[in-house]
Amino acid sequence: MKQTLGTEPSNAPETKVESVPTPVFTPPVFTPRPKTLERQGARTEPYTHRMPQIRGGVCEWCGIKDNNVPSQFQYQLCDHFRGLGEMRCSYCDEAVNPTDVILRSVLNIAEHPDDPDKLVVWCNSYKCSGKHEARFRVNR
Repeated sequence: MKQTLGTEPSNAPETKVESVPTPVFTPPVFTPRPKTLERQGARTEPYTHRMPQIRGGVCEWCGIKDNNVPSQFQYQLCDHFRGLGEMRCSYCDEAVNPTDVILRSVLNIAEHPDDPDKLVVWCNSYKCSGKHEARFRVNR
């Protein structure tokens, strides 16, 4: 006969309580970033992804998108540079008006070799191009 506390009938079928295992946190699988090789040689520069040039304010791949917008702002309408704001040469003096540089120069844009989420912008002036090459030259 089954022993009860008096709240169940003595002829009631026995109930079994099964224990449910407690959930255990399993961390997501970690996939490491791909490895890159150290650059060696007499003179090397890092390889990066280049964006289209901005020539006189116009993207070299997209061209004129809207005839009602001045040419120095056309690059802001194309899919490559939309949402990035005003492009500015990283090496020009702060006193230089960036709109004048955009209108009268060719802007080169590339991903930063150490941080692909950043873009490096430099104009085609001899001084700025030299500074850019010197900045990313690995072996001096």
